[in-house]
Amino acid sequence: MKKLQLDFNLQPTRTPWLGLLLCVLGVIAVLWVMTQIDVAKEQKNQLELQEDSIALRIKQRDSKIKAELNASPVSAKVEKIRRDQLLSHTPAFDLLERVWEKEIAFSRLEIATVERDIKMDLEAKSLNDVLLLVDRFEAAPETKHVTLARNSLKIGDPHRPAVAAIEVLWLADRVAPNNNASAASTASRVHSASAASGVH
Repeated sequence: MKKLQLDFNLQPTRTPWLGLLLCVLGVIAVLWVMTQIDVAKEQKNQLELQEDSIALRIKQRDSKIKAELNASPVSAKVEKIRRDQLLSHTPAFDLLERVWEKEIAFSRLEIATVERDIKMDLEAKSLNDVLLLVDRFEAAPETKHVTLARNSLKIGDPHRPAVAAIEVLWLADRVAPNNNASAASTASRVHSASAASGVH
């Protein structure tokens, strides 16, 4: 009978399944990351192509609009409207400030900058105050023409103030320089005069 040999220091041989599994999972993870990187690069390239396409379309549209504008110049009527919009009420307010006195109360005031025309309805203490106002308008260097359209006494008022309608045209080449502070001050004075119900 063969003699049995026992070696208690010999370690049994085992297959490292856990280590192999971890290696396989690591390789799969690396491949997945590389795939995602490739997908991201492809998406970036597509976005860049779309941006270039949009920029090209915008450039073509702007070029087309510019060509249409050059082919169709602005008409004289449109240009006149644009110039009229740049006109200011300041010359009219400056003229009103120069001639206005506290005996005068404006009940209606219309200013047409294109025609350089001021139309107003007013009340005054007397007919003489109305005539003095007309004289001050005529003496102003900016005035082109003054028309006293209506002049009478207000019936029913115990103080019998004078009521009148005046139209004034001013000259384009004699207007005062644009001054925002002066215009604001004048507008405030004219508003105060217009708000008055009468002059006593």
